[in-house]
Amino acid sequence: MKSLLSNIRNNTNLYFRIVLFCTFLGHGLVNLGLSPSIALHINLIKAAVPFDVDPAALTDIAAVIDLTFAFLILFNIAPKYTLAIAFTYISMIAFAGWALYYNKKESVFGIAEIMRRLPWIFFIAFLYLSYIKKINKYHLLRIGLSFAFLAHGIASMGLLGLNQGHIELASQLVPEDKVRDFVFYTGISDTVIGILLLSGIFSRPAAIIGICWIIFVVIIAFNFALPDGIFRLGFLLSAIYIAVDKRC
Repeated sequence: MKSLLSNIRNNTNLYFRIVLFCTFLGHGLVNLGLSPSIALHINLIKAAVPFDVDPAALTDIAAVIDLTFAFLILFNIAPKYTLAIAFTYISMIAFAGWALYYNKKESVFGIAEIMRRLPWIFFIAFLYLSYIKKINKYHLLRIGLSFAFLAHGIASMGLLGLNQGHIELASQLVPEDKVRDFVFYTGISDTVIGILLLSGIFSRPAAIIGICWIIFVVIIAFNFALPDGIFRLGFLLSAIYIAVDKRC
C-alpha cells in the first residue's frame, strides 16, 4: 500500500492526465448520445449559441473535440498548446452553463454553474504550470476539488444553480417523495466539505469523507449510464490524490 501511495505522489502529472482523460472521455461519450445526459448538453448549446443551429450537429463536433483532448492530454502531446486550448474550451462550457441558468431562472447569479467547471480548469492550470513554467502549485488541485463539492452542494440546495440533474441521479435509489429532501441535505454536506477543502482547514479528513461520498455517486452514475460514471470517476481519482498527498 505504501508503495502504491508513493507511486501516486511521485507521478502527479500522469495521475491528473488520467483524471482529465476520464473527464473528457465521459463528456465526449455523452455528446455522442450514449447517455440521457445528452439532453443537458443540447440545452447548454441552445443557451450559449445565439443563432439558429442544429444542436445535434454541434454535440457531434463537441464529441470530437472532447475525445481529441482526452487522448492528447493522456499521451502528453503538445501540452503547451493542448492545455491552453483545453482551458479555453472548458471556460466556454462554463459560460454555457451560466447562460442556461440565466435562460431558466432569468438571473445572472448562476455561480454554481460556473463552479461546476472550475475543477477541470484548475487541474489544467496545474498541469500547464508544471510543464511550461516548471512550477508545482499543489494547492490548485485541492482548490479545484473544493469547487466540485461547492457547486454540487449549492445547486443541490436550490441556490445559484440547477439541481434537476442531481434529482434525476438520486431518483435511481431514493423514493420519489423523498428525493428532493435527500438532494437538499446532501447539498448541505457537500457545501461543508467544499468549504473545508477551499480553506485548507481539516482538508484531508474532508477529502477522505468526500471519497466515501463520491464512491456512492460514481456507483449511481455508472448505473445511470456508462459515460456519466466515467466522467465522475475523475472526481473520485482527484479526491484520492488530495487525501494522500500532504502537499495539497
